[in-house]
Amino acid sequence: MKAIESLSFSLLSPEQIRKMSAVKVTVPDTYDEDGYPISGGLADQRLGVIDPGLKCRTCGNRMKDCPGHSGHIELVRPVVHAGFGKIIYHLLKATCRKCGRILSDKNTETKTAQTKACPHCGEEQIKVKFIKPTTYYEDKTKLLPNEIRERLERIPDSDAKRLGVKIRPENMVLTVLIVAPVTVRPSITLETGERSEDDLTHKLVDILRINQRLEENVDAGAPQLIIEDLWELLQYHITTYFDNETSGVPPARHRSGRQLKTLFQRLKGKEGRFRYNLSGKRVNFSARTVISPDPTMGINQLGVPEEMASELTLPVNVTSWNKEHVKDFIKAHPTKINYVIRTDGRRKKLTAANMEEVLAEIDAGYRIERQLADGDLVIFNRQPSLHRMSMMCHEVKVLPGKTLRFNICDCPPYNADFDGDEMNIHVPQNEEAQSEAEILMKVENQILSPRDGHPIISLQLDQVTGAYLLTQEDTIVSKEEAFDILDFAGVLPRDDLKNSVKGAELYSQFLPEGLNVTIEGKRGEVRIKNGRLASGVVDGRADHEITRQIFLQLGAKAARDYIDTASKATSRFMTLYGFSLSLDDYELSEAAEQEVREVYKEGRRELNILIKKLRARQLEQLPGKTMRETFEEKTMALLENVRYRTWKVVSEKLNYSQVSVSPGNAIKHNAAILMADSGGRGKPINVTQMCGLVGQQAVRGKRPSSGYKRRILPHFAPGNL
Repeated sequence: MKAIESLSFSLLSPEQIRKMSAVKVTVPDTYDEDGYPISGGLADQRLGVIDPGLKCRTCGNRMKDCPGHSGHIELVRPVVHAGFGKIIYHLLKATCRKCGRILSDKNTETKTAQTKACPHCGEEQIKVKFIKPTTYYEDKTKLLPNEIRERLERIPDSDAKRLGVKIRPENMVLTVLIVAPVTVRPSITLETGERSEDDLTHKLVDILRINQRLEENVDAGAPQLIIEDLWELLQYHITTYFDNETSGVPPARHRSGRQLKTLFQRLKGKEGRFRYNLSGKRVNFSARTVISPDPTMGINQLGVPEEMASELTLPVNVTSWNKEHVKDFIKAHPTKINYVIRTDGRRKKLTAANMEEVLAEIDAGYRIERQLADGDLVIFNRQPSLHRMSMMCHEVKVLPGKTLRFNICDCPPYNADFDGDEMNIHVPQNEEAQSEAEILMKVENQILSPRDGHPIISLQLDQVTGAYLLTQEDTIVSKEEAFDILDFAGVLPRDDLKNSVKGAELYSQFLPEGLNVTIEGKRGEVRIKNGRLASGVVDGRADHEITRQIFLQLGAKAARDYIDTASKATSRFMTLYGFSLSLDDYELSEAAEQEVREVYKEGRRELNILIKKLRARQLEQLPGKTMRETFEEKTMALLENVRYRTWKVVSEKLNYSQVSVSPGNAIKHNAAILMADSGGRGKPINVTQMCGLVGQQAVRGKRPSSGYKRRILPHFAPGNL
């Protein structure tokens, strides 16, 4: 075995193609009437074998071991490689049409395109015109591929390197075409017994046929017009053989009208060789499906569909210590065992008919493959995997349904949402891998982000709003509802709850004993003493800090328990008390809209005063700023103030309703503002923009500059904006 030291991509010369070729292909056909490969044809046995009964005539191997071998076609006339059309054009422009040297001297800095005569031989130059993909003209005379090749042959190696071409440029005009091995373009046998050839083989047949016709016409002394027509046709077939989506070239099609999939189409795009076959991984013991939220899950848990769990397996090695336990497990759960693997590696499918026989023969050294069960460890992943928390370890909870389900608190590390996202699970196959996953990748150990040390896993959306409403000073919950919430969260109350329970007291049941923290929240100070919420309202910012302090003071398990219980309890609280958002929450009264218009008009008046001062050059300059920079800065400040004043109007005048947070008690609230205030979703500026005005748009902190005549950006027609 030899190690590959390096790999380079280049163009093969005709000599290299002939040297590596196993056969010169001359027959535009594949199989004879008996179904055997035709010698010299496109399925010649020297190109490799794809039929079980045949041996390769190059390496002597059969189908499984033969890698395939290249052949070649000798082209009657040279043909331009369409992939290098633009490079050939630049080379023709930059070099002399007679001597092939670069059209500039080292002592001069004249651009080659501006040179009228060659500085080396004095030959007068004619302008070259390029029509994509492979047509070139000198003045009005078309350059034929053989003329182009002759000109490229005259370019010295030193000049080619100066032009950035590391290969011999004449290799861009093909005289020999490499033929892909049969293994790259295998034929398939249809139900009727007929063979269906690969698209590449169809193209190679076309190339061979036109090549033969061209040769016959050249030998027969046919008129130049006919020869050039056939030459153009050969150019077309070779161009579409490489790339059947070449701009300006009609694609080659089957008789049915289906477009052929040729070389370039097999390499590029999402379904191509690079992204699909090389970068895309397909592995065993993995599964993929759509994700959905489940508020009953803990952050460590993952709901796996029964159908998925029944296919994915974990190996259990049978030893002298656990042999009887394994047999008891098989008797108790025969449908949960997929295979029994003997010491010689043979697999047996466990069925009701052979169960007694299998139980009798199971011994140390055997292995059983059991289905996934509750508590098993799996690695959960969402692509793109951009940081370490894109793959975390979860505990399985087998559930009915078709989707993978998890707590929404786990969304931020995965950057997941539930608009159709799909995620993967991978099942570690031995105890060592499972231990590593649990210790290094368990969700509870990833609560704090390695980026900044702040929680990346914490209460989200409705849960934050629920915590905010629950911990309001006047929130009171009945005893029955309190026990309902605690039961949903799976928490036993630490205190003897009275008939009426304060929201803060109920929230304290989820906080761990021994936690002491003081937090500056948006609504004042939040104080927790020995696991009791003493004062303050828990919003998104406060919850973040509570989670962080629990993790730092009491460890990952305590932080996990807090998130698990608080997320379930707040979700249940929101369900019991209800929380709705509608267009009414964003609707202003006519009087409020008039106030917004007045704020806007006042802003316009102030801005006009600024503009007049600028034009009169009476604007007081800020230190270190020009008058124009001062104007821009003051304008942005003024417009930001307009938006702030609009927010003040919006927040006061929005349609507020009453929400019941305790028996016989309600608070005045607007759902949109409540979400923004609590940190559940959105910001005050979003509400302002939806209800009042969008405000000045900034580009890099400044107003978009009018760098274009009668428009601010190139995307608009002049005079439009």
